[in-house]
Amino acid sequence: MPVCVSCVGQNLLKLLPRAEELSQLAELKDQYDDLDPSEQFGVVMSSVPRLMARLHAILFKLQFQEQFDDIRSDLEAVTTAIEGQRESKSFSELLELLLLIGNFLNADSNNAETFAFRLSYLCKLINTRSTDLKTTLLHFLVQLCEEKYPEMLHLIEDLEPVERASKVSGEFLRQSFGDMGREITSLEKLTETFPKPFSEMDKFKEKMKISFLHIGISLLYENMERQYKDLGDHLIFSTETVSIDEYFGDLNKFRNMFRVSAQRQPLKLTGQCLDLTNTV
Repeated sequence: MPVCVSCVGQNLLKLLPRAEELSQLAELKDQYDDLDPSEQFGVVMSSVPRLMARLHAILFKLQFQEQFDDIRSDLEAVTTAIEGQRESKSFSELLELLLLIGNFLNADSNNAETFAFRLSYLCKLINTRSTDLKTTLLHFLVQLCEEKYPEMLHLIEDLEPVERASKVSGEFLRQSFGDMGREITSLEKLTETFPKPFSEMDKFKEKMKISFLHIGISLLYENMERQYKDLGDHLIFSTETVSIDEYFGDLNKFRNMFRVSAQRQPLKLTGQCLDLTNTV
């Protein structure tokens, strides 16, 4: 049966005798052979310099790879979604078509000749209904694409990575990345101030080097932030006010509504929100 090494480290920290108890056990080193196994273990542990600091550092490194993989997975999901959207010709053309339709419908209003619109408006297409209440602007848009611009229907596949990205919390990602950076900085300072190895088997300073992994995750994070900002510049929205969660959440919701409408599945309205519980 595989052993959870990090669990062993957690249990060791939890069950380890207190500092004063370890000091008392250290005084029994000359009676080592007469002690029971648990006391012998305490005597050995009491001889390790800066024991608690070592154990906390070792536990962090054991858990580091799992944290690293989780953050990297989220970063790659967002980056893939951004790249897919930027490369999607069908999505760009659909935005142009929707802007044209909007200007046509608002020709006699104060909103005529609009140059852009908020992407969150995409989720509201389902709420704009015809005068006979038999269809919506979303259905009209899908039908127009099917009859005149079938290539635009590819946006359903082009935006598929958006679904995974919509589950990423930008705030949690930023916090986790910051926490990891602070932990690594603290660990590096700890190893720098550590005394020389107390025996040939003391490989603590050698084994605690993980800064190169932090450099890798830093590059991924900075690349994601840069690409998201570039996307905001391209679509004219502020990435300072529109979070990753909000942006990809709205985009994924629109993709689902567009896909459902294209499949001619029944749409259920619940107030101002689209209920997809029976259509996904």
